[in-house]
Amino acid sequence: MTVAYFANQFADSHGHGLARYARDLFDALQSDGGPEDDRIVPVAGWSSLPSAALEERQRETGLRMTGLGRQGTKLAWTFLNRPSIETCLGGGIDIVHAVSLGYPVATRRPLVVTVHDLGPLTHPEFFRNTRPWVMERSLAQAVEQAHTIVCVSESTAREVRERAGPGVEDRLRVVLEGVSPRFFAPADPETLTGLDLPPPGTPFILSAGQISPRKNFQGLARAMRHAIRDIPHHLVLVGGPGWDSPDFRREMEDEELRRRVHLPGFVSDDALRALYDAAALYVHPSLYEGFGLPVLEAMASGTPVVASDASALPEVVGTAGRLVDATDPEAMAAAIVEVCSSEETLAKMAAEGRAHAARFTWAEAARQMREVYRDARS
Repeated sequence: MTVAYFANQFADSHGHGLARYARDLFDALQSDGGPEDDRIVPVAGWSSLPSAALEERQRETGLRMTGLGRQGTKLAWTFLNRPSIETCLGGGIDIVHAVSLGYPVATRRPLVVTVHDLGPLTHPEFFRNTRPWVMERSLAQAVEQAHTIVCVSESTAREVRERAGPGVEDRLRVVLEGVSPRFFAPADPETLTGLDLPPPGTPFILSAGQISPRKNFQGLARAMRHAIRDIPHHLVLVGGPGWDSPDFRREMEDEELRRRVHLPGFVSDDALRALYDAAALYVHPSLYEGFGLPVLEAMASGTPVVASDASALPEVVGTAGRLVDATDPEAMAAAIVEVCSSEETLAKMAAEGRAHAARFTWAEAARQMREVYRDARS
């Protein structure tokens, strides 16, 4: 069985979000002990990598390109439904797996589609510079053509049911994401050299994501303005500026808050692991998530978690972290202060979080995905 594993993120220069999902699942599929004659062939329509880096990734992974380019792939498949991906690759494809719901993938082979979330359709207020109609067409193709629609959480599966109707029920399959084993191992603190961080020895709270209304860093900043009256912790926000940045900067006009907030920007995966290790607490105040992998990465690193009670996050956090109404800054502040003020609570949550995160493995995700592929081929 040869699977065309279509993920533009596989050829992207950024390693977060969908790119991490695409690569970690691919690695697990490569090493999960499936039949020797099975081939998982990563495919992308375009790449943001420099040519030398792209060639290296192709050598390492067998990555194939459609040859149509960024706009060519999107336009040809969205409006013409051709050429098929198997034609672009010269044939020999048994299954096509669209690893995210980006735009329709032209194929006449059995199709598997992974849906991470329907945010641009269900919560457009949290998304900008997206084209909801493209996702709408991609979802329509999945509903009409896909043998299996894989959802990364029950929350996302509910969204698909509500959007597509009961006719998709027998084709929905929830396959939870996993946590890479590297997050359970100690990280190298040297990777933090040169970053904007609190002074040595100062406890800090970590949160990761782009500054945008969905990630709710404004709400977290308001919560910290309450919390810093009672705890010595600083706040480290990892990620780049987004379309909410001007509003966020206005929240930072408070001098005391500004002194205790640090913005190192985008960091490498190794630095992110080291930040998880070093943080006293990880807070995920997002108002909408299809899954919320950083929560599990923090838990795997032994860092207690306070998270929003919205969308998929209760599924991911379970009973191992604290859930809070992230639209209420005072409630979020109270949870942060309560956890950070008790060494006993921090230790208990750290142990429970590591045990909880260990249940989410890419090996299990790969095993279930191979079942999906076999069913699609039969």
